[in-house]
Amino acid sequence: MLTGKKTVVGVVLLLVIAVGSAGPLAAETTVLRVGNWVPGFHLITKAILEPWTQAIEKESAGTLKFEIMTSALGRPNTYWDLVVDGTIDVGWGVSGHNPGRFTMTQVVDLPFMSPDPWAGSAAMWLTYAKYGHLYGEHKGAKVVGLYAHSNPNLNMRDEAVLKAGDLKGKKIRVGGNMTGKMVSMLGGTPVQLPPTEAQQAMARGVADGITFPAESIAVFKITPVIKNVTHIPGGLYTDTFWMAINDAKWKSLTDQQQQAILKHSGLGIAMLAGWAWTNGDNVGMADMNKAGVKFHTLSDSEVQNMKETLQPLIDEWIAEANKRGLKGQEIYDYAKSMAHEYRAIRKVNVP
Repeated sequence: MLTGKKTVVGVVLLLVIAVGSAGPLAAETTVLRVGNWVPGFHLITKAILEPWTQAIEKESAGTLKFEIMTSALGRPNTYWDLVVDGTIDVGWGVSGHNPGRFTMTQVVDLPFMSPDPWAGSAAMWLTYAKYGHLYGEHKGAKVVGLYAHSNPNLNMRDEAVLKAGDLKGKKIRVGGNMTGKMVSMLGGTPVQLPPTEAQQAMARGVADGITFPAESIAVFKITPVIKNVTHIPGGLYTDTFWMAINDAKWKSLTDQQQQAILKHSGLGIAMLAGWAWTNGDNVGMADMNKAGVKFHTLSDSEVQNMKETLQPLIDEWIAEANKRGLKGQEIYDYAKSMAHEYRAIRKVNVP
């Protein structure tokens, strides 16, 4: 029987052996709530949020877990504030849903900047990575991703749009403020509504047409009221999206957890968006073809007319950037060049 010091030593040895046999203590898991305002079957949920969160959970060795919410907490334009005030830990939204708040970040929203979702998304993130720290537009949250949707079409209830003049007197549902300006300059009347309200607007005739990529027409069940779709080569516009984490929550994470998030963010999110909308558009096109929708492509001359008509929007953005002490032309040119370098349709020297 052990006595005195031998007893103490024996107890300590027993504890060491016991702890050692039990293995290392499990690391504490941090749960992040992800705000989401689109249906669970939407491509943003299935093809961007879910794979992004799953990759980070694995990368963090289980110390991070994400809960993607299944019910909206408010209208889409409230989600930036919900992230900043900590109601949700992680959120996403459309930059153009908050006119005037993310003006500089919206450079890829300008006319004919994004020919496809790969190009627009890469250009969006790379331009922000280079110049975003100068904007001062995202205080209160850590931006981890920016991306764009695919080349949109003009989807009409009745007559097709074959030239810019065909928009005159037409009410067109738009998602963002920049798109609304474009529609106005081309002669139409913009009706700004979130995508969740687009179907009713089209069905009831509140809007004569809608600016949406093919994917969204199918997802939001608008196909039955669409007769004609006009494709605009080069991408008339795009809406850009943000993904962000509440600043206080971000700072509370360990260095390892932050690195796990960053490893799968930025260009990683941009590429997820490229895949998501490319595949989603294929589904949308098949759905509209099955419904007998007629497709048209705007002529090169009409595309050029649109570019000339909309050039003042680019000039206005550059002037606003200069007014804020930024190099507007340099930022615009950089974004344009990144979209060109990352475009999906390009000639490469491969078999």
